[in-house]
Amino acid sequence: MTQTVKKTEKIGVYGGSFDPIHLGHIGIIKYVLSQKKLDKLIVVPVGNPSHREGLISSRMRLEMAEAACKKIEGAEVSDIEIREEGTSYTYETLMKLKEIYPDGEFYEIIGEDSADYLHEWKEYHKLIEEAKFIVLRRGGWEYTPTHPNIEVLDSPIFPYSSTEVRNAIRDGRDISSMISPEVAAIIRKYRLYKSMD
Repeated sequence: MTQTVKKTEKIGVYGGSFDPIHLGHIGIIKYVLSQKKLDKLIVVPVGNPSHREGLISSRMRLEMAEAACKKIEGAEVSDIEIREEGTSYTYETLMKLKEIYPDGEFYEIIGEDSADYLHEWKEYHKLIEEAKFIVLRRGGWEYTPTHPNIEVLDSPIFPYSSTEVRNAIRDGRDISSMISPEVAAIIRKYRLYKSMD
């Protein structure tokens, strides 16, 4: 009798506030999927972040992320943090994803700015053993890996930030080069950040 060997899935995890998700985020998703030959990349909008206040509703951020990622093969959006009460921590989310995908090999996707204080994250020493970290270049940062499970990709600098997008909306400036049409439609529909009309 032939025993079936389960294939290990290479799974990227890309967490963030995505307030809103923009074309820089989309560029990162496509780049990492391609460069690391991932089987899937899970986009995880944060529920209640440990480091930031003042986000728009989690459901709106989830809806925008789903719209932006809908046509990207290999990308999916998870509400795993949004469903939870309390503060969201990367380690706890990773452990939940490992229960869902017990044969997965996980890659946490972060920028150089986040990597600089990775050692301060909750359960850092456990986290760095449970997943590999993919670090993407950010303008103005020069991060040097501090652990064998951390890899810095010589990635392009992806433009835009969510802060820039929000400020542009409030100022009445054109944001068509910053976000996808699907996300723009949601922002208009719910008059998020400020009317785009």
